[in-house]
Amino acid sequence: MLTTIWTVLSIFGGNKDKTGVEFFLETTRQIIATRRQSKQKYNDFIQLLMDVEKDGDITRDEADIHESHHVNEGEEELESEKKALNVNLVNKQLTEYEILAQAIVFFLAGYETTATTLTFCTYELALNQDIQDKLYEEINSAVDSNGEISYEELARLPYLDAVLSETLRLHPPAQRLARLASTDYKLGETGITLLKGQQIEFPIHGIHHLEEYYPNPFQFNPDRFLPENRHNIIPYTYLPFGAGPRNCIGMRFALLEAKLGLAHIIRKYRFFRTPNTDVPLIYKRSFLLASPKRLLVGIEKRDQ
Repeated sequence: MLTTIWTVLSIFGGNKDKTGVEFFLETTRQIIATRRQSKQKYNDFIQLLMDVEKDGDITRDEADIHESHHVNEGEEELESEKKALNVNLVNKQLTEYEILAQAIVFFLAGYETTATTLTFCTYELALNQDIQDKLYEEINSAVDSNGEISYEELARLPYLDAVLSETLRLHPPAQRLARLASTDYKLGETGITLLKGQQIEFPIHGIHHLEEYYPNPFQFNPDRFLPENRHNIIPYTYLPFGAGPRNCIGMRFALLEAKLGLAHIIRKYRFFRTPNTDVPLIYKRSFLLASPKRLLVGIEKRDQ
């Protein structure tokens, strides 16, 4: 998996320097080796993967299925996922190589993609002052006497969640999603049959911008993702983290990190459009992650 990623990146002109990744892999290997020797356990992600390696318990419960971040799946889709979990994920033991690969995915999901999402979000807020003001009011209402926002309060901010969700729809960090067909499958009446083992590419950016799924798809409209409107989202048309049993392993961490970061930023600063702000944005050519050629907005400190 890891060698494949570097091969693909080199073909499409990506960064070929493996120094950072090798450092990360070696550090993770040392942590695993130290814990095996000391028998000491920790409450973190690497420990979770090590437990899976030992016990083969990689099942997800139904709460995880329902929390696929606004997938809005119907009963038929949920039942299919349950079957997939029961058939494919029970007692799946991980190798050390798979642990290292998942650790890298988790790191990337909570680092570059989160930073990119916050960048796009501040851009949209700069262009939409009414939305920024509404978000600011909601965040301020959740701040305690010490100027902090608790985890519990953060989870009870629907407009913050909606703003980030709409940012991920309009500017999904990952441009595509790849899957392998587990069996031969005929696509309805199209005459197309997917053969077992074939790779299928899903254009996330394209799906997120189809008028039939999202009216006025190029408009930044967080109201789409408010609790009372989620039922309008068609299953599997919102894919910033993928969908199904193999959705992004770092989804919860990335969302929590983004919400916490955005809440603190918006409390202290206001973003606004300037003569140098590009509208619309021009994206860099990239095989994996979407990022703008440049993104310039104004910023000023709020009066506390």
